[in-house]
This record gives sequence, structure tokens and C-alpha cells, in this order.
Amino acid sequence: MKSSYKSLIILVLVILAVYIPYRFTYAWFTSPSGCMKCHEIEAYHESWEKYPHKNIDCRDCHETRGPFRRLDTSIRGLKGVGIHIKGDYFALKAVYYDTNCINCHMGDFKPESKAPLMPEKHQDILQNGEGCNNCHRDTGHINGLGVEEKFKSEP
Repeated sequence: MKSSYKSLIILVLVILAVYIPYRFTYAWFTSPSGCMKCHEIEAYHESWEKYPHKNIDCRDCHETRGPFRRLDTSIRGLKGVGIHIKGDYFALKAVYYDTNCINCHMGDFKPESKAPLMPEKHQDILQNGEGCNNCHRDTGHINGLGVEEKFKSEP
């Protein structure tokens, strides 16, 4: 009986020893200032500060919802770190989710409950399978920063 109690305590301590640092590093690296730690993101951060979405966190657009959202973001973040180390910045792709746009602009997502409500005509557009980014490409920040320079430098 004492052995199983001791094992349970050790298991809980190991889980806490992994979980607590994970949560601190997750919060530190996924904030807007954390996103800016990589130089290839600086231009997007500067652009974001000038756009209407400057008051919402990067995760509100770029993180999926659900129970595994932090794990998904962490895995994509680790991939981004690998890309950063290799220097293949052109491969860096930031994912955004239409469902996040819809939830905010339907008034369902509390972090940005002051978002203007989506016009009714947008329902038809969404039902046709068109994404928010088709029309609102540069809403959160300018997209494609650095792409033009990459193509200009190609032989």
C-alpha cells in the first residue's frame, strides 16, 4: 500500500515538473512579444500594431480551438524554431482559422467581444466554401511581407 502511494506521489511530481515549465514557456513564446523573438516575424508584428486587430493576441487568430490547441500550437512552434535555425524563412507559414474569425465576429468568442458583427451576406460566402482571407487578406496585418524580396533575389 505504501509503495503505490509513494509511486503516485512521484508520478504527480513528475507530471508537475513537466507541466509547469511547459505552461510558462508556452505563455512566454506565444504572446505577441514572444512571436517577435524571431527576426522573420518582426515585420508582421510591426504591421499588426497598426491594424484593427492590434488589441487581440496572436493566438486568437493563429491557434485552433479545442482541448489540444496548446499542443498543436507548440508543435507548430517547434517546427518554426527548426525553420528559424535552418534559415529557410520562406518555408515559414502562419496558419489562421476561419472559425476564429467567425466566432469573434458572431459575438461568440469572449476575448474580442467588441468585434463588429459579421454582415448577414457573409453567410452565403462562407457556405460557398470561401475563406475570410479571400477578401480580408490584410486585416490582421500585411500578409506576404518579405515575399517580394525573396522573388527579386532569385536568379
